[in-house]
Amino acid sequence: MKTPEQIVREACQTVWNDFEIDRVGEFYGADYTADYPMGDGWGSGVDGVKAYATLMRSAFPDYTEEVEDLIAQGDKVVVCLRVRGTHRGELFGIPPTNKTVDARDITICEVRDGKIVKQTGLSDTFTMYTQLGLIPSAETEAA
Repeated sequence: MKTPEQIVREACQTVWNDFEIDRVGEFYGADYTADYPMGDGWGSGVDGVKAYATLMRSAFPDYTEEVEDLIAQGDKVVVCLRVRGTHRGELFGIPPTNKTVDARDITICEVRDGKIVKQTGLSDTFTMYTQLGLIPSAETEAA
């Protein structure tokens, strides 16, 4: 049986980087839930993960997640991700900007019976929205 750390690493690679959407159920439980400040974009269960992964891949066709740090204790895994991509499709009603984003995400994953059943996290949407030109940067304000 895989460790929680292995499951989280493999989910990042398989679902989010390789976009093997048909394999979501190998990594996420039917009772999966997510808690992020950006709202209910994740949905729940395997279908919720598939919907959100599809949304992100549509907005950022070259979307990647790099695991920068990972700490595991028991059934919990904290993963620090570097998220990159080029905004080429609509994202939450925002038309494509063709700008590149490079931001971070910190997520606590709870793994039960070999599946991720809960994620609680914080994505650096401020940096992402600044890079997309939706929020003025310090350099823009100074000019």
